[in-house]
Amino acid sequence: MKNKIIIAFLLMISGIVNAQLSPNIKKFKNDTIVWHPDSLLQISDFKGKPKGTAQGATDAGLFLYQKEVDGNLNFFVEAVFLKSKSFVKSNSEYVLKHEQLHFDIAELYARKLRQKISQMNFKKVNNLVTTIDGMYKKYSQDMFNEEDKYDSQTEHGINAAKQKMWADNVQKELKELEAYSSTQINTVK
Repeated sequence: MKNKIIIAFLLMISGIVNAQLSPNIKKFKNDTIVWHPDSLLQISDFKGKPKGTAQGATDAGLFLYQKEVDGNLNFFVEAVFLKSKSFVKSNSEYVLKHEQLHFDIAELYARKLRQKISQMNFKKVNNLVTTIDGMYKKYSQDMFNEEDKYDSQTEHGINAAKQKMWADNVQKELKELEAYSSTQINTVK
């Protein structure tokens, strides 16, 4: 189970290219984990207060921002996990694996968005902000729909056979999109 949250910072909307970290951004960074293949979630990462009957909830989403790197505009797309909004009720390794897969699904959709952005011809885009924002919204919604499907088909992790099938499929798709595992997308081609 997961909470639905969309996290997006399009710094270019306000015309900021090299943003200084404000206290709120620093707090955000302290409350998040950016997906990385070698960093699995731990029980201690779940800092939120349990809600309802669910054994756990992962609040994960896509974080999109841009900045100047070596004189060029670059976009960054990260799959992030919010510690303060995520919880597990027990030390169950099985529940932890179910919640980890929600985070993995977020990374899968981050890679799909990175792929889409990297395939753009930036010289032919009239309104970059609108174009990127539309893509971000589409892939975020697709991610939420996929996570709902995941919870539905696995019965929130209760169906072990479906849980394994989902885990295998997500890992396979992540490998297929490994070329888009870098969070950075250069706009100069």
